[in-house]
Amino acid sequence: MKLSPRMVARWRLFRIYLETGSIPWRKPEKKRKRRGVYMGAREALIPFLNQDAKRTFTDLIFRPGYLMRDYIQRGRHEQYLAPFTALLVFYSVFTLLTAVVQPSAGRYSLAEIFIEAAKRENIELEADTDDMIVTKEQMEQYILRFFKISSRAILLTRLDLHPEAADTPWKQSLAAVEANLRSKGIPRFLGNFLLLWLAMVLLLRKYQIRSSGAAAASAYVLCQFCVFMALALLLTLGKSSELGILILGVLLFIDYRQWLQIGNRKALWLTIKTGLVYYAAIGLFYTLLGTVLILLTFYGA
Repeated sequence: MKLSPRMVARWRLFRIYLETGSIPWRKPEKKRKRRGVYMGAREALIPFLNQDAKRTFTDLIFRPGYLMRDYIQRGRHEQYLAPFTALLVFYSVFTLLTAVVQPSAGRYSLAEIFIEAAKRENIELEADTDDMIVTKEQMEQYILRFFKISSRAILLTRLDLHPEAADTPWKQSLAAVEANLRSKGIPRFLGNFLLLWLAMVLLLRKYQIRSSGAAAASAYVLCQFCVFMALALLLTLGKSSELGILILGVLLFIDYRQWLQIGNRKALWLTIKTGLVYYAAIGLFYTLLGTVLILLTFYGA
């Protein structure tokens, strides 16, 4: 199919935009005369009103991989929000949006269900010990102790959501710190950032990407995910902000394709390997955590 000259010209302009980040079809803006001294109040109240934040936001939607290449390889740091600053800004806004649109989002999480179940005074357990060297009563006590230790460990990470559990000064201090971190959206991205950073450090060595570059790319990828989660939350009228593993994989594939300037096959394989390393790290973490909890159950006080 042969494109018309107009479509060819528009495609060429779009390619220029992808490569450079500048919009070639936009006319230069006329300078406006301001009366008095400009205080920058709009940018202070709404972070997305300043030029760096708006450019970061639009580029994460239309040219995310080129943004990473501009920032990491080309050193154009002054054009965009810094990676960690972007994480705080994007996830703070997303946390505020979630609190408004979906106020009961955290009430039905697995951690909250686990904590609420542990608050029950009477927990009935059925343990089959026919082929085991311990009695049924001992096994039920071990299971109950494991359940209580796990729930207390989870509760320590959510004291700001359960102020009644902060019954000591150090717990009250911890709850205040957790509340401050949760208001900035840090618990939403911290674990994903560390795991994605680890995966990129291991897989991108042959592309001459250092650990600092992998950290910056991981931060921008999570900001990109945050933008699309916010769009999903708005499009579903507050019902869900989940993107699904397929959509996340497509977004990461586009990032690798644009950022590293590689073909579709290499980008696809790199995306798959990133997912495998990511979930392998999660499995290793929970295996170690489960081992520690089991040791505390059987050998703890």
